[in-house]
Amino acid sequence: MTLLALEESRNLAEWLRLLAQPQRLMILSALLDGSHAVSEIETMTGIGQPTLSQHLGTLRRSGLIESQRESRAISYCMADTPDAARARMLIMTLRSDGLAVSPTATAPSRKPGAQRSSLEGARFARIVRPLSR
Repeated sequence: MTLLALEESRNLAEWLRLLAQPQRLMILSALLDGSHAVSEIETMTGIGQPTLSQHLGTLRRSGLIESQRESRAISYCMADTPDAARARMLIMTLRSDGLAVSPTATAPSRKPGAQRSSLEGARFARIVRPLSR
């Protein structure tokens, strides 16, 4: 195996930084099975509309997802790009190990008027390595 060049390492680190956000992983995992309207993605992930719009924009600008407009509704799907294919493979590989975030996870319910936590909707995974013998 050859050593990564500095520029290639930087590009890979930037790409991984894009994916290293729990809510973006939830969005991408929700889109693995096809196109979904924004309202469906919001329901599936539990991510609030303003935050969801920001993440969808970031993923769209990065070329990982594409949007289609039908009348007033906008739907999103995984893009047909090499980076999107790599992201799909990475998520599916992690999911098979039980480390990926479920696309059907929902945010905790709040009482009306309750203060919103800065971590609400965020999901974190802890990776446990097996002990070597």
